[in-house]
Amino acid sequence: MAGELLVRVHLDWTGPEHYEHGRSRPCRVCDTPTQMRDGRGEACHQSCAEDELARELLGTGRARIADERVPAPGAARRRPAPSGGAR
Repeated sequence: MAGELLVRVHLDWTGPEHYEHGRSRPCRVCDTPTQMRDGRGEACHQSCAEDELARELLGTGRARIADERVPAPGAARRRPAPSGGAR
């Protein structure tokens, strides 16, 4: 049975640097107009930035997490060598 990896991200955009009053620009992710700005000052909805970061973290997590109980697809199963010797 394969496991599930869930990533949730919540960014704190309460600071004034994340809002540009009166100037809507297309979001860098979804192209919908927004007055929100990311940490670099680019137009971006908070939810779009959170989703983007979650997808990035999920991809990194999947690449780094290996569950030893579940063999990778195509991996040959190894049987332990018999213990003891022949007499």
